[in-house]
Amino acid sequence: MDLASTHEEADILITQQAIHLAKEDPNSHVRVVCDDTDVFALFVYYYLSEKLQSSLTMQSPIMGRSCIDVKETTCKHSAIVPELLALHALTGCDSVAATYGIGKTKAIAVARKGYTLDQLGKPLANIVEVTEQATAFMGACYGITTSTSSMTKIHQKLWAQKTGKSTAAPKLCSLLPTTEAFEQNVRRAHHQVAHWYSALSGDPPTLAAVEHGWEADDTNNCLSPRNMEDGVSYAPEHILKLVRCGCTSERACRGEKCGCMGRQLPCTMFCTCGGGTACSNPFNITESATDHAAIPDDSDEANDRAMDVDDEDDEYFLDIRYFVYWGINLASFIRV
Repeated sequence: MDLASTHEEADILITQQAIHLAKEDPNSHVRVVCDDTDVFALFVYYYLSEKLQSSLTMQSPIMGRSCIDVKETTCKHSAIVPELLALHALTGCDSVAATYGIGKTKAIAVARKGYTLDQLGKPLANIVEVTEQATAFMGACYGITTSTSSMTKIHQKLWAQKTGKSTAAPKLCSLLPTTEAFEQNVRRAHHQVAHWYSALSGDPPTLAAVEHGWEADDTNNCLSPRNMEDGVSYAPEHILKLVRCGCTSERACRGEKCGCMGRQLPCTMFCTCGGGTACSNPFNITESATDHAAIPDDSDEANDRAMDVDDEDDEYFLDIRYFVYWGINLASFIRV
């Protein structure tokens, strides 16, 4: 038996050897001491695709845990097994980040409804089509079934649903990533699944990791996940310039040394002054004048003036409650 392989991933090597042993003798009883979820998904997928008949089980190295029957699991869930590796990777595996609140049970339920990921992991597949499939699948996991190729639009719908039901701002982690961030996660999943699909071959596919959501870290000699493509801003420039002041005097925020006033922004509860009645910032928004508040000048000239303000107490401030206070649609730019 030739088990020579240029694969570097331990999960793939374990799968390769276990499946070869199971194929060699249909009456054999193969038990693998391992409790890794990625290995389990690989076993189930290849047990079906290779049409195995032998006994294959996974035994945890930790005493007291149950022994998993791969054969029984495969027979019970054979309808979703062909795309099991794809949905497992997209919803979180060793090399791909999971999405908050979306587990394997939810992903399996969506797969049973007909949402497919048959392009994910195919080396020759168009990455745009792969991403569109993944977007539709993940949107369905969050209950968004309308057709869209933009994860940001799904993100906005979820934001509207959450803020419409409660006055409290939802946790950022409960929202989907935006289109730009999600695409990188899809690329990593695509790269991982392509390697899994080649587990029984001697060589991995010729897909460059740096073109699929990874960056080369030459200092540490490793790969690091890429959040977004180079040149894509994490937020609009005017949002990144939001500040809170550190004014502490009894008649605070009377001059341009106040970071908020100097940038023609209102003070808030997050400023040292508290943004209350003692604050003299003329740009403050009161409850009675919310609809008539002056709109700060956001011209380039005004921004240039604002950035010239010298206040050593200024601190860059980025908080979801501040954005909600201003009524800004955070979902249009937050990238998780």
